Amino acid sequence: MHRSSSARRRAREQSSKVGADVKLARVTLGMTGRQVADRAGVSWSTAARVELGDPNVTITTMCAVAEAVGIDVVLRGYEGRAPSLRDTGQLVLAEYLCSQADSGWQPTIELLVGTHGESIDIAFFGVQEIWATEIERMATDFQAQFRRADRKREALAAAHQRPVRLILAIEDSRRNRSALEPHLAFIRSTLPAGSREVLNVLRTGRPLRRDGLIWIRRPPRSR
Repeated sequence: MHRSSSARRRAREQSSKVGADVKLARVTLGMTGRQVADRAGVSWSTAARVELGDPNVTITTMCAVAEAVGIDVVLRGYEGRAPSLRDTGQLVLAEYLCSQADSGWQPTIELLVGTHGESIDIAFFGVQEIWATEIERMATDFQAQFRRADRKREALAAAHQRPVRLILAIEDSRRNRSALEPHLAFIRSTLPAGSREVLNVLRTGRPLRRDGLIWIRRPPRSR
């Protein structure tokens, strides 16, 4: 399996940033490359590769060389471009929702909204408001899923003058309904519009004026 070009690019960028920090710290401390290598327990050439931002250096080596000059390397994952809706099986649900929309809505599937490639599954642009619609096939950590969707809504709202409503579309299954039961009070207060209300507004083009959660079933395959 081939690594994606974007993954290689990001690895180079991150390795280069760490390397620049290590070099700056070493120079500031007045240390030579060999001194750093000795403290890190690696060869001089390996320590040099870290400073040069070689993405093929192991995390252990990178951390050891950084530690030798007083730098703590912290790796953290940030939300980026998710697999496409087609790859995750969500596209059929997205297409179903778009097919229910009144002509007054202008839907855009997988609308980019973040600086790291984040996208909203469907953005419905209406005259008075916009819907940031996130499709979840599996309810796992609902609070985390809600926060992720809400951050995308905020990013979309920052670029537009109209109100942006958050709509969570959950695939209707016994497992998902059971997973959301402990969160019903939160859902009622934060996502008060239910399936019937949201779908009715979607089909008529009227503004919803509040956030909502809807249950959607996978439409039957056409013969």
